Amino acid sequence: MATIGKITQATSGTAAVRYAEGKEKLKASTKQFLLKSGVASHVVDQLHDRAVVKSGMNVDPEFASTQMKATRSAFGTTGKETVRVIQSFSTADLNPANPKDWQKANEIGYQLARKAFSGHQVAIYTQLDGTGHKLHNHIVVNMPNLKTGKKYHQHHDWQRLSALSDDICREHGLSVIERSKDPRERRTMAERQLKAKNEYVWKDDLRAHIDSVMKDTSVSSYKALSERLAESGIITHERGKSLSFEFLDAENKHRRARGKTLGADYEKEQIFNELERRDKQPSQSASNSRTSTLSRAFEQRKQQAEQRKRNVKSREPATSQSAKGIERLTVATGQNRSHISSTSKEFSTHVQRTKHRTKDFGTRVKRLGGQISNFSNAISAIAGKIGRYLKQLQAQKQDEQDLFNQLQDKLDQSRQHKEARDKDRGYYRTYQNRGFHR
Repeated sequence: MATIGKITQATSGTAAVRYAEGKEKLKASTKQFLLKSGVASHVVDQLHDRAVVKSGMNVDPEFASTQMKATRSAFGTTGKETVRVIQSFSTADLNPANPKDWQKANEIGYQLARKAFSGHQVAIYTQLDGTGHKLHNHIVVNMPNLKTGKKYHQHHDWQRLSALSDDICREHGLSVIERSKDPRERRTMAERQLKAKNEYVWKDDLRAHIDSVMKDTSVSSYKALSERLAESGIITHERGKSLSFEFLDAENKHRRARGKTLGADYEKEQIFNELERRDKQPSQSASNSRTSTLSRAFEQRKQQAEQRKRNVKSREPATSQSAKGIERLTVATGQNRSHISSTSKEFSTHVQRTKHRTKDFGTRVKRLGGQISNFSNAISAIAGKIGRYLKQLQAQKQDEQDLFNQLQDKLDQSRQHKEARDKDRGYYRTYQNRGFHR
């Protein structure tokens, strides 16, 4: 199954690209896995980076870091620099030991980038390391739009990207995770994967316990709710505007979750509103549970639909007047042609200005490249000067050593002459003492 696993924003775009590419960081264990899985040795020997396949949209993936940085500098982008998207694939769909599937995974990531991030610089790096050696894409999106310079900003992007990714994967014959259409429950990627395998999901277990207690309309206070949940082994914590629940799951593992992570129906505000409603209506029967609440909501929507139908009928007399209005609009259209023409000219001028700005941006990028080249040359010149200075120091040091050796030799010679003189004087005194004279 294919899915969007994570979406984050990176403060450092350079670091995001560096991690996704993983230059010279492919683990030996990953190479061993590929060799044992039947991948040809000459193919494995050519792999050095964590990213086994690279591609880019509006950017060269080999130089993505530098090019994205130049774009951000040209537009003066501040704050978060890139968006990072993780797109994962099941081993049942794409085989990590098949180089053709590496290319397929990267191509799917590229198609997602074209649909989701038009006008931006995007680098796609396909990796297969990690747990289970599943193929996954690291999609790095540069924040500024190449035409407008505006930063990428999308609300509810996980839902949008997931829907786009699912459509693309279906076109390629890959399976996707069927997502819950109930907005009251929030499920993580791990939960959805376990659900798809019909395995135990501890959050579902927790939701079921809470639902069981809440179905009892006699529970009309937070104290009663806490006591009833405690009977099921669930401890409730109230802190500020949130609730959290703590229990031992069916696998005897200690679990804790905030109501927010379980879904809207489990948040403090929703639960407290329901308890307050019950407290104000103690005579309410069990039929006023959540199920009946949904029924009332459905009935209300039905009545609203009928009311809209009645409103449509009431507006039918105005239809003839609308027809006359269309005739007047047709006349006005002729009057507006001149305005449309002038607007078109303004739009054409705006397009020309945009082209000029794009050309100017290219010039600025080239100028920046020249500045970088000059800086590199200056660094090389400085390095040469430092090298020559070090050689001079080395030569000077050698000269000083030679002079020191010469002085040391002279000192030794002087010491030897002195010792010889002292020895001669000793012999002379001995002769004198014995009565010998010159």
